[in-house]
Amino acid sequence: MSARKPVQWGVLIGETVRSLPKARNVTDATLYASKLTTPQGAKTPVVYRHSDDNMWRRWIDKAPVPTQLALFDQAVKR
Repeated sequence: MSARKPVQWGVLIGETVRSLPKARNVTDATLYASKLTTPQGAKTPVVYRHSDDNMWRRWIDKAPVPTQLALFDQAVKR
């Protein structure tokens, strides 16, 4: 039996991730995302990561999500 990594859930609004600390799984995160109101009814994709050191990834296709913090971090390393 392998131990599962803990998952942090959030929603992507523009280039900012809003953390969902009460979400226990993707179903919870999707329900929270559907309740959010955004300007002009924009969709809020569900994102996740396994630790603060990892990039956020979209749940639907596992694509990395560049957030404002990640973009700043990449600029500093250059």
